[in-house]
Parts: sequence; structure tokens; C-alpha cells
Amino acid sequence: MGSNSLDDDTISKYLYTTYRVLWEHASEKEIIKEVKILDKKFLNKLRSFSWNKALIHKDEKEKLSIIQSIPSFMIVHLLPVMNIDFLKKNVKFMNRIGSKIEVSVRVNNLYRKLSSKDLSTQITEKFNKDKIDYRKDHDIPEMFWIPLSQKNRVVRNYFYQKGFLIFQDKASATVIKTLFPREEDRICDMCAAPGIKTSLIAQYMNNKGHILAGDFLLERVKMMKILLTQLNVLNVHIINTDSIIFPIRFQNHFDKILLDAPCTGSGNLLANPELKWRQNKKFLRQNLILQRKLIESALKLLKPNGIFVYSTCSLYPEEGEYQILDFIDYLEPLDLPKWVSPSYKINNNTVPGTGRLFPSIHQTQGFFIGKFKKK
Repeated sequence: MGSNSLDDDTISKYLYTTYRVLWEHASEKEIIKEVKILDKKFLNKLRSFSWNKALIHKDEKEKLSIIQSIPSFMIVHLLPVMNIDFLKKNVKFMNRIGSKIEVSVRVNNLYRKLSSKDLSTQITEKFNKDKIDYRKDHDIPEMFWIPLSQKNRVVRNYFYQKGFLIFQDKASATVIKTLFPREEDRICDMCAAPGIKTSLIAQYMNNKGHILAGDFLLERVKMMKILLTQLNVLNVHIINTDSIIFPIRFQNHFDKILLDAPCTGSGNLLANPELKWRQNKKFLRQNLILQRKLIESALKLLKPNGIFVYSTCSLYPEEGEYQILDFIDYLEPLDLPKWVSPSYKINNNTVPGTGRLFPSIHQTQGFFIGKFKKK
């Protein structure tokens, strides 16, 4: 029976049955009870299904796409910048359903200390008391790694409930380490919501200086306002704005600008697996146009010799290296944190001032980061 002759509801039932039989080994009795259809020919085919037979005539790209449920567009698009084995490692990391996963959580010290004892020490003592496994990050002192299976324990932990802890991916925190905020800075966070990066900027500034945090979507701005209030962020001015046409009268105004730009999310499939099915040429093109306009806006707002940090949670070179190359005449490259890997080679050369975090190497989201001084 061809798929064209089936309605959407029936197709969904067949897909559900396939999942239950192949992955959860459900019985015919269970399927009948749950789906209320029984096509014995279909079930017999499922029972005799063999991946070895199904993939025997497929090439490596097709096999990877099918086995790891990754769109072929993404695979074909990344092969020019990473070999097939490295691509497999990154894809497998982003598909780690059911495996031992660690998540990162960082200390928020924007409240007054509870006592003279160091806040991190108090938190680790509480972790030990609550039997929460943890390890400190080697590069970011205020960050801990815990098993995903124990995340609920952290959520119930006193320090999380009071705003002294917040979950944040290490790649996201690395972006702020790269920005290197200081107390005297005037900083613009152009696409700031939901505000986790913004809160870390404020933390490194000790709630001093000035941060202007904007975002296009009002609902996300409302979420950011709630989060920053919960974390006791005091030096941020929040605006609901289109950062392409930033609503201030001055150019050359900010000491530092962070543009964590909207992107395809091709490096963030572990947290947002639904993004897999948006990976196509049209979606990539839409984001490239938006990113370019945002970079143009950022360079107008930034002071001469000001610091510009550009990042995307994308593995595609178009959303990283190639975007920067289009503006390289206006930018002086600066050093990145030592744990960041080199970026892709474009025409056999890496792009100065840029680097990447890879899921399989850094156990983070896939991120592109560039740091520059405005000429």
C-alpha cells in the first residue's frame, strides 16, 4: 500500500507501531490495545526487519542519515569542512538519548554571600549532603557538571531554588568569557533573550557598568525580565527591539557588543532535536540574511577599537567563518579562550579571531565564536 493512499492519522499509527515494535519490542496485544489497528502483513515485516539488509546498498552518507536520524542536507553540507568520522562523532553525541549525559550548571553570585564561607564551597557541601554527583569544570571555575539523571535533585536544591545556581551550557558561558566584560564597560547584548548569557555578563561586571539587552520577540523579553529579576541582575536595561534597526540615536556608542545571532541551531540538536527537520537550504538562507544585517548594525553601534563578539550555535561554515570573512576588512582579530578549538579551514586557512566548540570534543553544543576589535 503506497503512502499516497494513506491519511495522516493512519501514517502516524504506522510510525508509532514501528517505533513500539522495533525499539520497545511491544507485543501484538499491546499494539492492538494502543493503536486499535492490526495489519498482520505490516507487523510481520517489522518483525523480520533487518538493518543490515536495509542498508546493504546505501553509501556512508545515507547510512549515517538513516541510522542517526539526521537530514541528508546537514551531512552533505558539513562534509566539505569535516571528515565523515568526525561528523559521525558529533552527530552521535547530539543523539545521546538514553546514554550517560552530563549537564552543566553554574554558580550565580549576584546575591550577597550567605556567610563568610565561599558560595561555591557551600554549594558543593550541599551537593554532597544531597548525594548529587558533580565535578568542577577545568576552564570555568564557577561551573559544575552533573549527571542528567540527577538534574531534578539540583532543581530541588536550596541554592537552585534561591537563584544561586542556573543551568547553562559551557559553550554559552565560553561566549561570555570571550567577551571579557569589565565593571566600567558599556555593553550591548543584541539578541539577549532568554537572558542566561546576559546574567553572566552582569556577574562578571559585579552588577556595575551598563548592559543594554534587546530582543525582537516580546514574549521572550518578558521571560528575560523574569529570569534576570530572579538572578538579582541590577545593571541591565531591557528593551523589546529589532536589533537590525537599533532604537538609539548614537553610533559608535558601545565599548563591547555581543551578537549571539539567530541561526539554524545545527549545533544544538541535543537540546532541540526538532530542529533537525528544519535543516534545509531555505532555512539556512533566511538565517544568513538576518545575521548579515545584524552584524552591519553591530558595527555601526560599536566604538572604534571596541570589542565585537559574534557567535552562533551552528556547525555550518556559512553561519560562522564565511559571515566573518565578509566583514574581515573592518575587524582586527583577537585571541579566544585556550580551550576553544580552531575554526574550519577556508581555502586551506583558518580565519583569525575565530574558533569552534564541537559536541564530540567539548561535550557542549556546537558553537562558532569570533572575537574582534573594530578598526
